[in-house]
Amino acid sequence: GRERRDATTTTRGERGVVERWMAKKRDVHERHSGRGTIQVSMAFEIISTKAKGSAGVEARLAELENTATGANAQTHRISQQEYVTRLHRLNEDIANAWLAEDRVNALKLCVKVAKLLGDTKVGKFYPVLFVLVTEVIETVGRLVYDRILRKSEESTSEGGTKALPEDFKASRVRTVAKNTCRNWFYKIATIRDIVPRIYMELALFKCYRFIQDEPPTVQIRRLMKMSRGVADPLAAAYVRMYIAKCALAYGCETEDSAMTLEILKEFMPSYVNVLDETADEDPATAYIFRLGLRRTEYSELMDPAMEWLIECCATNPNPSLLHKVLYMGGETPPVPFLRAVFRSLSPTVVRENALKLVALVGATSTDEDSLEHRDAMADCYRTLVDKFDVIAPNEGDRLAILGDVWRVVQKWTHVEPYLRVAERFLLYVIKYLAQGELETLMKDVARHVHAHLAQAKEREPTKSAELPAEAMRCVERALRVVTDQFRDVDYLVSLKWYVYLGEILGGEAKVKFSAALLKCGSSAGSISDPMCLHTLLEAARTVHDDIDGMSSEESRAEAESLVVDFINNVSFAGDFEAHLNFLVTARSAFANLDMAQEILVYHAISLMTSVYERVGVEHTNKTKAFVNACTAYCQITIPSVRGVNVRLQLFMLTAQAAIVHGLIQQVDGLIRSAVTDAQESGGETAVGGWIDLPTDRAGAEMLDFVRRCSALLVVQPGNLEKGAFLVFRGLMKVVEDFDWEPSSADEVRAYVSLIPMITAMAQETIPFKIDGLQSNDVLFAGEEAYVEEATELAHELIQRATDLAGNESSLADDDGEDDQAETTHKSRAREFARVNLELAEVIAMTCKPSPEMLALAAGVVDRARRLLPPDVVDPVAAYVHQLLDDASMDVDVDAPRARE
Repeated sequence: GRERRDATTTTRGERGVVERWMAKKRDVHERHSGRGTIQVSMAFEIISTKAKGSAGVEARLAELENTATGANAQTHRISQQEYVTRLHRLNEDIANAWLAEDRVNALKLCVKVAKLLGDTKVGKFYPVLFVLVTEVIETVGRLVYDRILRKSEESTSEGGTKALPEDFKASRVRTVAKNTCRNWFYKIATIRDIVPRIYMELALFKCYRFIQDEPPTVQIRRLMKMSRGVADPLAAAYVRMYIAKCALAYGCETEDSAMTLEILKEFMPSYVNVLDETADEDPATAYIFRLGLRRTEYSELMDPAMEWLIECCATNPNPSLLHKVLYMGGETPPVPFLRAVFRSLSPTVVRENALKLVALVGATSTDEDSLEHRDAMADCYRTLVDKFDVIAPNEGDRLAILGDVWRVVQKWTHVEPYLRVAERFLLYVIKYLAQGELETLMKDVARHVHAHLAQAKEREPTKSAELPAEAMRCVERALRVVTDQFRDVDYLVSLKWYVYLGEILGGEAKVKFSAALLKCGSSAGSISDPMCLHTLLEAARTVHDDIDGMSSEESRAEAESLVVDFINNVSFAGDFEAHLNFLVTARSAFANLDMAQEILVYHAISLMTSVYERVGVEHTNKTKAFVNACTAYCQITIPSVRGVNVRLQLFMLTAQAAIVHGLIQQVDGLIRSAVTDAQESGGETAVGGWIDLPTDRAGAEMLDFVRRCSALLVVQPGNLEKGAFLVFRGLMKVVEDFDWEPSSADEVRAYVSLIPMITAMAQETIPFKIDGLQSNDVLFAGEEAYVEEATELAHELIQRATDLAGNESSLADDDGEDDQAETTHKSRAREFARVNLELAEVIAMTCKPSPEMLALAAGVVDRARRLLPPDVVDPVAAYVHQLLDDASMDVDVDAPRARE
C-alpha cells in the first residue's frame, strides 16, 4: 500500500516538454515514413532477430561477438515496416531481459541499438530511426531510474521502507543508491563510440538527481562539446536535437533560451554548408553524395532537428529572440531554413511578424529559381497561411499579406508550386477578404493553368495536354472549397474560370470534384437552368463512369445516391418533350446504375400521368405520340433494371398509366413482357431473378404481382385471334411453375386471388370501366364459348386452391421432434387454416348458390374449424351459408358468378 514514484513521475515543466516531444515524434513519423526498403548491416540483423535455441539477449550478444569481423560490412535490404517492427520487438526484449535480472546484457544490447544512430546509410529513413532508437534507450533510462529509486528508499521503524518525496534532495539519497548511480554513469563513459555514448548518457540524465541538486548544466555543456566530434552532419543534427530536448526537460535552460540558442548557433554552419551548392570542398558534401541525395533532400532530413531547436526558442515570447534566430540564417536566409523556422513559430508570433516573414521569403526569389527552390518557397507560404488559420492576422495586414505573396507567386512558371500556394491561400481569401479578391485569385489560377497546358501542347502537339497529378489534385481541392463556400450551382456555373478549371480535371480529381458539385446541386433543389443542367449532367456522367465491377458496394451506393438526387431535381417547367429527351440521354449515361434506371422509368410514368391530368382522353396527334413514346421508353428501359420484383412492379405501373390513354397494344405488350419475365426469372442462372431474393420475400413479391396483373386483365381487352384468356392462362402457368416456399400459404393465396378476377371477366358487365376502352364484356358480349372458358378456368382455380389448402392443413397432425418444431408446425397449420377461410369467402362471393357449392365451401370452413377458435370461424361459416344456401335457384349450379 506504500506510494512509490518511478521514472514516469515528472515535474510540470518536464511534462510540457514530454508532450511537445511526443508531438514532434508523431510529426516525424508522418513526414518521413515510407514503404521503401532499407540497407541494414549484419550486426543489426543479429541484434534484432532472436537466435534459434538461445536464451535471447545474451545469445544475440554472443553471436554478435563471434561474427564481429566484417559484420558491419555485410549488408542486405529489408522493408521499412519490418525495420520498425524489429525495433519495437527489440525494445520489449530489452525490458524483459532487465526484469529477468539480466541487466548488464540489456545495457549492452541497448548500446548496440544506440550505435545505429551513428550510421546514416538508411538515408531518408534516418529521422524515423532516430525516433525508434531514442524510444529504446529511454526505456532503459526509465528502468535504471526506477532501480536506483528503489535503492534510495529509507527504512522505517516498522521494518518497511519509505519512498522519497517528489522534491527530494540528493542528501536524502542513500549512499548505496548514489554509488549505483555513479556506477551506471561510469559504465556509459566506457562506451568507445561517441554517438552511443552521448545518447546513453542523455537517456540516464534524470538519474543525476540522485547525486546532485542542481540541474545537470555542466554535463549538458560537456556533451555539447563532445557533439562537435560527430562528423556526419545528419547524425550531428539529431545529437544536438536530443541534447536540447534533455536540457529543456531537466531544467538546464535559462529564461532567455541561451543554451538552445548556443546549440542552434553550432548547428547552423553545417546546415548552411549542406545547402551551399558551391561548397564542394566541405566535408559534409561527401556524406550527401554517399546517400545519393540532392542537397535540398538532405537538408529536409535535418529539418526536424532544426525545427525542434527553433521551437524551443520560440516558446520565449521575447521578439528579440526571433531576430536572433533569423540572424543566424544570414542576410538572406535560405528558404529551407525559413521553412524550418516558420514551422516552429507559434501562430501568435507569426501574426505579429506576418509582413516581415512574408518579405523574407519573397527576398529569396529570382527569375532563375529552380523548381526545388520554388517548392520550398511554397512550403513557407503554406506554413504561414496555416498559422493564419489558427489565429487571424491583424486586420490591417490581411490584404497586404496577399498582395506581397502574389507579387512573387504570380510570376512563377512552375504550375505545381504555384497551385500549392493558391489552394491554401484560397481559404485565407474566403475567410478574411472579400469576394472580389476571390475572383481575382481564381482568375489568376485559371490563367496559369491555361498557360501550362498551352506550353505542354506546344511541346508535344500529338499528346493531350494535362496537368501533373499533384497539380490536378490542388485544382480539385480548390474547386471543392469554392463549391462548399457558395452552395449555389447556378452562380458557380456562371463563373467562366470555375467551369474551365472543372473541365480540365481528369481521373480521380475530376470524380471528386463532380461528386462535390452534385452534392451542391442536390442541396439547391430544383435544377432548370440549361447551363446548370448540362454541367451537372456531365458531373453525374463522370461519377457514373467511375463505377465498375471492382467498385465497392459503398462507392456504388454513393454514386447511385448522387445520380438519383440529380435526376429527381431536374425540372423542365411543364416542357414534357424536353423532359423525355433528358430521360433518354440519362438512360444511356447511367446504364450501370440500377437505381438510376428505375428512377428514370418512374419519371417517364409520371410524364404520362401529367399528360392525362392535362388532356384526359381527348388526345391530339401530338399528345398521343408523346404518351406512346413514354410507354416505349419504359418498355425498353425496364429490362435493364436488376431485380425481377422491381421490373414486374415497373411493368405493372407502366401498363396502368398506359391503359387510361387507350394504348391497348402497348399495354398488351407490357403485360406479356411482365408474365414472360416472371416465368423466365426462375432457376439459378437467371440474372436478377427470384433466386436473388430471400425465399419468403420472393413468394410475397410474386403474390403481389399476380394480384396486380390479374386486376389489370379484367379491363384489358383479350386477344381476338389467340383467345380472350391467353395472357390469363400464362399467368396461371407462372403461379404453377413458381418455386413457392413449402411452409408458406402464398401459393394458395395466389390461386384464390385469381378466382374473383376470372369470374368478374365472365359477367355481362365488368365491375369497373375505363373511359374510351372496350373491354371483354363488349368485345365478347353474348359469346357462350367465352363464358364457358371463364367458367372452366374458375373451376380449375377453385380445385387447385382447395387441393393445396387441404393438403397443407394436415401438417397440424404431425408431432415435431421437439417443442420448437411442434410450434412451427402449428403456426404453419393455422396460417393455412386462415387461407381456407379466405377461399370459402371467395367461393361464396363468386359462385352461384347450389348444394354442391355450399358443401364445398362448408368443407373448406371445417378444415379451419379444427385449428382456429369459433369466434374467428363462425362468422365466416354464417356468411358462406347465407350466400350459397338458395333453394329457389333455377340456373346452372356449376356456373360461377360474381357477387357485388
